[in-house]
Amino acid sequence: MKVSGKFSILFLTAFLWLTLPGLKAQQLRDFKYNGELDVKGNTVSSNTQFNGYTNHWWNDYRQWSRYGNLYKISIPDVERKIAQNKIDIAEDIELPGLWMQEGFIAGWLASEARVLDEPSVSDLENALAGGNVLVLADPASETGKILTGKYTGNDTWRKLLKSYQFNDPGLKPVDAFILEGGSRKIFVISSSDRNSRIRLKNLLDNTGNVIAGYDMHKGWFGVETLLKSVTITPGHPLEIIGRGMNEGISWFVFNGYMEFLAQGEYESWMARTKVPVVIDYGHQTIFGLDNYDGLQVQDMPTRQSWIDFAHKKNGYVFRPVYDPQAENYNYDGYLANAGNKTEIDKGAFPFVSMTGDLLGDLTSSMILFIKKGEKLTRENMWAAIMGKNAVSVLRDGLIMGPPVWRRAVQMLLLDRIFLEEYYNDRIDLLATMDGYTLNLDISNTCPQDITGKVDIQLPDGVVMEEGSPGTITVPAGESRTVKVKIRPEAGGMNTPNPVVAGFDWGKNKKYTMCVLDMPPAISVHRILYGHAPVVSYPVTVHNFSRESSYPVNIRVIDRNKPGKPVFTASRRATNGTGTFAEINFDLKVPAGQYNVEVEALGVKTVSQLGVGKAAGSLRAYALDLNADGINEYRMENDSVRITLLTTGARVIEYFVKSRNDNVLFKLWPEKSGDDKRPNRSWGYYPYGGFEDFLGQASMETHKVYDAELVKSTGDYVQVKMTADYYGNKIQKIFTLYGNSPLLEVRYALTFINPEANVLGPQPILEIGRVHGTEDVFTVPTMNGLEEFRMRPEEYYGRALKIKEGWNAGYDTSENISFVGAFPVDQPIFLHMWMNHPINNDAHYYYVEFQPWLPIFQSSTMYFTYYLWGAGGPWQSGVRELRNRNLITTR
Repeated sequence: MKVSGKFSILFLTAFLWLTLPGLKAQQLRDFKYNGELDVKGNTVSSNTQFNGYTNHWWNDYRQWSRYGNLYKISIPDVERKIAQNKIDIAEDIELPGLWMQEGFIAGWLASEARVLDEPSVSDLENALAGGNVLVLADPASETGKILTGKYTGNDTWRKLLKSYQFNDPGLKPVDAFILEGGSRKIFVISSSDRNSRIRLKNLLDNTGNVIAGYDMHKGWFGVETLLKSVTITPGHPLEIIGRGMNEGISWFVFNGYMEFLAQGEYESWMARTKVPVVIDYGHQTIFGLDNYDGLQVQDMPTRQSWIDFAHKKNGYVFRPVYDPQAENYNYDGYLANAGNKTEIDKGAFPFVSMTGDLLGDLTSSMILFIKKGEKLTRENMWAAIMGKNAVSVLRDGLIMGPPVWRRAVQMLLLDRIFLEEYYNDRIDLLATMDGYTLNLDISNTCPQDITGKVDIQLPDGVVMEEGSPGTITVPAGESRTVKVKIRPEAGGMNTPNPVVAGFDWGKNKKYTMCVLDMPPAISVHRILYGHAPVVSYPVTVHNFSRESSYPVNIRVIDRNKPGKPVFTASRRATNGTGTFAEINFDLKVPAGQYNVEVEALGVKTVSQLGVGKAAGSLRAYALDLNADGINEYRMENDSVRITLLTTGARVIEYFVKSRNDNVLFKLWPEKSGDDKRPNRSWGYYPYGGFEDFLGQASMETHKVYDAELVKSTGDYVQVKMTADYYGNKIQKIFTLYGNSPLLEVRYALTFINPEANVLGPQPILEIGRVHGTEDVFTVPTMNGLEEFRMRPEEYYGRALKIKEGWNAGYDTSENISFVGAFPVDQPIFLHMWMNHPINNDAHYYYVEFQPWLPIFQSSTMYFTYYLWGAGGPWQSGVRELRNRNLITTR
């Protein structure tokens, strides 16, 4: 049969398609993913070191790592850095050739060894018949040759480290090592230099005397959290205490910004535990005061004002070691750092060293020496510090302090084993909370398996949902995680709950701590305003009970007729244990002044509500004032014109029409003069207006919010703005009411990041044409009305404890005033800041009034701020707000 060429080609193509694997049509099931990320396997690493002189002699060991060629990071070579620290300590104790076996001191202290100085072989053997022996030997002697012949030395480390100290022509090697035979041990001090042998023996004796006579209480001085500040750093104080307990810390002196305000709270938390730690407080340079009442940290202009304040309250004032201007003042001691070691080692003055915050790794500590068996108290803690019975242990194992204490601790660090046993360091504990589940990680770095009992200690108000985990075994070199379900009761809500977790093995016990930080069971706006006939009232309930369905009841009571409620309602919430739910009530009430009671899960909260008549004609609209493609929003009535920025969700302009004046400072749309400064977004940026501090710089500063014009005309107008900061949600609703100047800002915060723990809403005021001494600002403090004016020559600030929830400003020249109102019991304090152009971030005159509000997680936090600007004195504004039930009183 004759076949055409065209048919042959088609036949061949089909044949190849069917028979060759590469030409077959593949099925999806033949494909697989081979792209798992392997960072460790694809990282290129190398070691680098320096041993020499730059502006001082030093040794450094680093590991360089590259990934994808372009990513490069340098980290310390931990192994070599630790070994080098031994060389540095030897030099510091004036035995630069010393190399001591780890465990030498621990073994010697436990052995009651007889001391022999250059014994003969027979004398040594005879002595061993009676027990362990400490031998001082010349390696050239007959006995020394035998002993050192069994010792490997430190040549490997010398070759690896290449320390500059090894090149010292006067270096005299001193070796301290242990030889073991059966039940006997020989503790050998070997050196060709007799004086070096004797010096090491004297150092051993000093160390033994210190250990025999004193307990070594390790502490963190100047450890910092920012629990009471709008600035941010991670770490709740109870978590910090728990981290410290795991490292053997038994005392803490907190020094975070405004942290002294929490003195009573910290003490109440610790009183709910059995943990025997000592806690004290301070700020910057003053510590150990009876209390800090009246301390205004932003208005203490002179050295003497700090000294007088501290001494009046039986406290202490510290200064830098080098501070020539301090010489004429009566300071009590030094604030020391690593650069001050030479002076501090003389032991002439009391000193302290700061630990810092969690992001600084908490690498520095202090050790206090207190008489053996004497209970640690705040009083003897300070007695040890001021009595110079202390050393500091800084980053990289640098130890400084008076010689008797310093050398003992240095010797023990060379030994390692004694300290690990003293502070139970080979068992590492970490306790964390995941919802209502306590996770206790137990890591065993011992060479043998450890069996012990887990001990969970809960405070009142928190219960265990299941039995204690009991006894567990943690294999050598491994970790185990114990999970325990706990739950707060009503008494554990609206407070941090200290959760203590420990491990008890053999004759040893070790504890750590974490925090179950609970929101209020019921969260509402503590003051709220609306127009009749219906006011929207949101409620969020955190369900701490075992029930998944429960009633939420609300009652509205006329403040002038507290008998029968004017409105009641009940809704059923259906959210599981440990979760929260929002329920929105429509309150159908006439105009008036009311208390609102909300009850759920056996808990009740009461708030204030003002309701006005639906009157007035307003309008709101979007516009782009600076042609950047992002809309601004205008709200106005006969009294005021309000301009809102979606950038930061701020009120940028509050314009009082009768006075033709914006009472708020406004830089926008102009740029700050230092706009191009490196990392400018990391610092405060002065847009102006009514805005918030949420960190400094605030995370809100440059964020463009999603905006919705909810109501554009009628008796009120409203704009809602929302943003989500990586799971942290903020909503602000701006409402202008009637023909009055009343502007409401409603906040709703649902946060997951615990370090963002304080919000500072603030009107940045520039009342009248300029902010000057003609402006008087009034605050209802606990001591009565206090007035403040700017100081043209300086900035200053105040933390104000207030009797009522408002502050006011009045321009006496232009007869215009501003009043801000907020719930009096919600802020930690009212922060006033009189700014000055010398401020690094904001080069302008203005004043801020910030209520600093604690933020909680696991619920929605509500807050409301009211702005009232008008012609005339401030008293009229306060009266109008009071008539609307928007002034709260303690």
